[in-house]
Amino acid sequence: MSVATTMQLALRDAFLRRDSPGHALARDSTPIAEACQAMADRFRRGGKLIVFGNGGAGADAAHIAVEFMHPVIVGKRALPALALSNDAATMTAIGAREGLTETFAHQLTQWAAPHDIALGISRDGRCANVLRALHTARDLGLLTVALLGNVPPPQGERPRIDADHVLLARSTDPAVVKEIHVTAYHLLWELAHLFLEHPTAHRPADDTQPHTRPAAAEQPAPACGDTCTTCADQATPATVVRLLHGELALADTGTGTEEISVALVDAAVGDTVLIHAGEAIAVITKDIPGA
Repeated sequence: MSVATTMQLALRDAFLRRDSPGHALARDSTPIAEACQAMADRFRRGGKLIVFGNGGAGADAAHIAVEFMHPVIVGKRALPALALSNDAATMTAIGAREGLTETFAHQLTQWAAPHDIALGISRDGRCANVLRALHTARDLGLLTVALLGNVPPPQGERPRIDADHVLLARSTDPAVVKEIHVTAYHLLWELAHLFLEHPTAHRPADDTQPHTRPAAAEQPAPACGDTCTTCADQATPATVVRLLHGELALADTGTGTEEISVALVDAAVGDTVLIHAGEAIAVITKDIPGA
């Protein structure tokens, strides 16, 4: 077998290993959107984001914190965030005296307030200090989000994850898990900002009050350009007013009706969907007949 053929096969295999986990992340759009809406609620109430993980996940935690604290996109709001693994002196002091399992939980008891968000990252879902910190965070009243990998445990069952929102990278390859996690936490950043900017985009599950939805204008979808809301690279909510052939739909953006793709979501007429670059990526409010 030639070197060129070997390289081609290796490259094909590398892409194939990423294909299924990437599509699985897209299918998880609704739980991701729900986690982001909950995070936005905490930020709106004055909370901060506290992130933690070991090794490469610790580097991810630092990456996430700086994304929220100092957004690279001009005009986006800075949100308070810190990564617990950034302080080597504190980490090693707690580890030496109280054990490595307490490295994040101990810091949470000192830094956290009830309105805060705890985001724990673990490639295999078995990091004892991450699981301990998530448990502590729930006891303290924080919103808890776990970003985990699907690496199988060497023996026995995977430990119980004590978190309000569990987001899973569905791969047994640690490198692919890392890549899916990077995409997932960039989605957390982007959609948390969306829900902060559009606080009524998601109706809480326990909201039983009647609600109204503006009637959609029956007009052709505009060509992408200055008037195209859904083509933009910023997620926006819209209401599905008609399902079309080829996994397309017409959606009411509040300023007009535009054609979108609904290939990634199970959307029905009347649903409010979250749209990014012309693609519906989550159903954030299901239409309830008679509500």
